[in-house]
Amino acid sequence: MSSVLGKTAISRQCRMPTSVQLEFHRPGERSHTTSDQKGAVRVTAEIESNESDRIVGPEAASVMAGTYVKVGAALFAIGLVLSVLASFQLVLPDLLSESAFTTFGRLAPAARILMTAGWLPLAGLGLAFYVVSSVTERPLKRTGLAVAAIVLIALGSLAGAGALIGGLSSGISGQEAPLWARAISAAGFLLAASALASSAKQRADQLGAAGWYLTASAWWLAAVGAFGLVPLTSGVAGSIQAAFVASGHSRLFVFMMAVGLLYFAISRITGTDLTAPRPLAALGFWSLGVTWAFMGGVELIYSAAPNWYETLTIAFAIAAFVPVLAIVTDLGLILKGHVRDIADKTTLRYAMAGGAALIGATLVNLLLAWRATSVVVQYSTWTIGLDVLIVLGGGSFAIFAANNVRLGGGSRGSRIHQSLSMIGLIGSTAALLAGGIVTGYAWIAGPASQEYGNFGPAYKVSTVMIAPFLWISVVFLTAFAIGQIMYLLSIDRAADNPQPSKEPTFDYNLEFEGLDRYVTWKRLVWGTALIWIAALVMSAGLPIVDAQKADASIAADTFRSYPAGSVEEIGRNLYISEGCAECHSQSVRPVVTDVGLGPVSIAADYVHEDPALITGIRIGPDLMHVAGRDGFDSAVAAAHLASPRSIRSWSTMPSYAYLSSADIDALVKYIETLR
Repeated sequence: MSSVLGKTAISRQCRMPTSVQLEFHRPGERSHTTSDQKGAVRVTAEIESNESDRIVGPEAASVMAGTYVKVGAALFAIGLVLSVLASFQLVLPDLLSESAFTTFGRLAPAARILMTAGWLPLAGLGLAFYVVSSVTERPLKRTGLAVAAIVLIALGSLAGAGALIGGLSSGISGQEAPLWARAISAAGFLLAASALASSAKQRADQLGAAGWYLTASAWWLAAVGAFGLVPLTSGVAGSIQAAFVASGHSRLFVFMMAVGLLYFAISRITGTDLTAPRPLAALGFWSLGVTWAFMGGVELIYSAAPNWYETLTIAFAIAAFVPVLAIVTDLGLILKGHVRDIADKTTLRYAMAGGAALIGATLVNLLLAWRATSVVVQYSTWTIGLDVLIVLGGGSFAIFAANNVRLGGGSRGSRIHQSLSMIGLIGSTAALLAGGIVTGYAWIAGPASQEYGNFGPAYKVSTVMIAPFLWISVVFLTAFAIGQIMYLLSIDRAADNPQPSKEPTFDYNLEFEGLDRYVTWKRLVWGTALIWIAALVMSAGLPIVDAQKADASIAADTFRSYPAGSVEEIGRNLYISEGCAECHSQSVRPVVTDVGLGPVSIAADYVHEDPALITGIRIGPDLMHVAGRDGFDSAVAAAHLASPRSIRSWSTMPSYAYLSSADIDALVKYIETLR
C-alpha cells in the first residue's frame, strides 16, 4: 500500500502544472478558457444560488429555536408555579380551597399540561430545528409552518390548562384537556413535524445520530397527537387506548427528543462530527423506539387489562435497558479522551444530569412494571417520581444542554440555575420515590397485621406516613421552580465569554465493514412508521379488541351505569371536573395491598363507563367499592365533602363547600353507585 502511494506522489510531482486557476460559477454557467490559460489546471467550485442563505441558515434557525425555547420556558415557569401550589395543598389542604379554580384537582393536571404539552414540545422542537440546520448546514425550510406551530402548540397547552382550571376536564388519564384543546396542539405538532422533515431532507442521509432521534421524535409526537383525537371506546378498552397515547406523548417522545439533544450537545463540545455514522447510536435509536413505544401498560399492571398485555409491557420494560447500554456506551466513546479538554463544562454538566435522569427513569419504570415491586409502589407517589425524572429531569436537562450550546456555552446565570435545578430534581425525586415505598408497605402491613385497613378512618396511617415525604418534595420542587424562573429571565443572555466551537478531533467509534450509513432517510421513514404501526396494533388495537369481549357484570348493570341526564351522571361529571381521580383510584387488584377493599376488579365492571376512572395516585383511599363497605353513610359522605377536617382531622382532601347543595347531593349519588 505504501509503495502505491509513493508512486502516485512521484507521478503527480512530475506533471506539476506551471499555474493553478480557481474558477467560481453558478450551476449551469459555462466555463470560458482563454488561450493563455490552456496550460493551467482549473479547479472549479460551484456556488449554489442559496449560498448566502447557507451562511445565515444556522443563525436564522438559532433565532427560531430561541423563540420556541422562550415561549416554552414561560409555560414551564407557569406550570411549575401551579405545581408548587398544588403540592403545598397536599400538606396544607385548606390553602386556596375557597375557590373552585384553585383546588388541587384542577391545578395539578393544568400544571402537567403546561409542562408536557407546552414546555417540552416547544423547546424540544425548536432546538430540533436548530440542530437539523446545524447538521445539514442548510437553511430551514417551510419557516411559515414552524412559526404557525409555535402559536398552535402554545395556544393548545394554555387552552387545555385553562379549561381544566375552569372545570372542563375530559377525565381521560393523561389526556385531561378537552378534545378541542388537544386538537389545537395536535395541529401544531403536525406543522412542526412537517417543517422539520422538509429541512432534514436537504441532506437526508447525512443527519447523524442527533438528526435521527429528533426527526423521528417529531413524527411520533404528531402521530400520537392525531391518534389521541380518536374517540375512546368505553371501559377498560378505552383506558388502554388512553394509556398508549399518554405513554407516547410523555414517555416515547421525551426520551427520543432528549437523547437527540444530548447527542448534539456532547458532539459539539467534544468536536465530534455530527454526521458520522455511529452503529451504537443506530442500535440505540431503533431499540429505544421499539421499547418505549410499547410502554403504555405500565400503570395498568394488576388492573382489569388482559394479562398478556401486562406481560408484553413487562418484557419491554426489561428490554429498555438495551438502548440504555448502547447509548451510554456510544456517548462514552465520544467523551473518551476529551473530558479534561472540554471548555464548556456547563453544557457537560447539564448533559450528564439529563442522561443520569433518563437512566434512572428506565430503572424506576421497570420497578413500576415488575409485578413483585408493583404490588408496593403502584398508585403511590412513586409514579409521580417517575414523571419528575422524565419531565423535569431527562427532558428538561437535555434542553438546557442543547440551548446552552446554542447560546455559546456558559450563559449568564447558568451556574445558579444549574445548582437549583439539580438540587431540586434530586431532592423531590428522592422524596417521592421513598414516600411511595413507605406508603406501599403501609398498605401491605395493615391487612397483613389485621390491625387497620386501607380505607375509612384507618387510612390515617397512610396519610400520616406520607406527610413528611410530601413536605420534603414540595420544598425541593420550590427550589427547582425558582431556578426555572431565573432561567426564563436570563434565557436570551449569551455567554460572557462564548466558547469557540471545538475543532474536529479523533473520535472513538465502532465501525462495521461494508456499512457506511446505518439509518438512511428511507430506513428512517419506513422504520419509524413500522414501529408506530406495530405498537399501535399490539399496545392498543389487540388489547382493545380483547377487552371489548367482556359482557357487563351484575355490578355494572345494577350500579355502574349512568343514563344521560340522571343525577348520578351529573355527579360523575362533577367528580371528573373537580379532578377527584388525581387522588383516588377505582381499581381493586388481586394483591395483598388491596385486601379488604372489595371484590377484585374485572373488565366487565367498567363496561358502561366512558371514560373508566381506573388509575390515580392514592393520596386518598381507593373508591371502587366505597359505598359497599361497612360503615358507609351518605350523610357522612356529604358532610365530608363540605368540610373534610370536621369529620376527619387528618384528611388532606380539599373542601368542596363552594359547591351548591344540589351539586354535593349529586356527587354523593354518584359515590353511592360505587359498589
